[in-house]
Amino acid sequence: MKNDNKTNTVSSLAQVSDDKQVMIVRQNGNIRILFLGNSITRHMPKPEIGWVHDWGMAASSLENDYVHVMLKELTQKYGSVDYCICSLSKWEREYWNNDILEEYKAAKEFDADVVIVRIAENVWGVRDKLEEIPLAPYWENMIHFFSPQHAKILVTDDFWSWKTIDDPIHEVAKRNGYKLIKLGDIGAKDENKALGCFKHEGVAIHPNDKGMYEIAMRILKEGELI
Repeated sequence: MKNDNKTNTVSSLAQVSDDKQVMIVRQNGNIRILFLGNSITRHMPKPEIGWVHDWGMAASSLENDYVHVMLKELTQKYGSVDYCICSLSKWEREYWNNDILEEYKAAKEFDADVVIVRIAENVWGVRDKLEEIPLAPYWENMIHFFSPQHAKILVTDDFWSWKTIDDPIHEVAKRNGYKLIKLGDIGAKDENKALGCFKHEGVAIHPNDKGMYEIAMRILKEGELI
């Protein structure tokens, strides 16, 4: 299987500004959902790579990124939903630095009922560290940091499917009894990417509207949220 992590030339730096790493929307909701993500979850405008929006790269609109597809479905089931989008690309590229987690304290204090861990891809950029600093214990610690005792934990693996990253994620999910939701088969299909829609190759390999929908529905259905 092709490893599109190699083609992902979208920098893990400044996907969101430091003061906007945590975004909380309160609507007097009946359920609180925490999305832990990276550029697939949210990327602020970066015109130099042809990305001028502020939502999940490379969806055509806010409503079509996987977060907002999920929120629409969840609202139909639960009524009002409170949600938090926490951008962890900074942590992905320095996963061994536990101090970074303190920058996301507001997401921890959100006290989510459901925590969706939808990261992995930016670890490719520091892959030379994986042998020296095993990923699994830090991944486990990160999830514990964000997750109240009562929370349901859903963990996805790498959209672009790289075994060296996926294996420790699978290990952590199995050891802790988290629901593991595999996405590699979705990311393996070109029909689920925004190929031809953006000149920048790194943007174009991100999930298009179809890919975003597939991610959303898999999390919702396999996570038994709908």
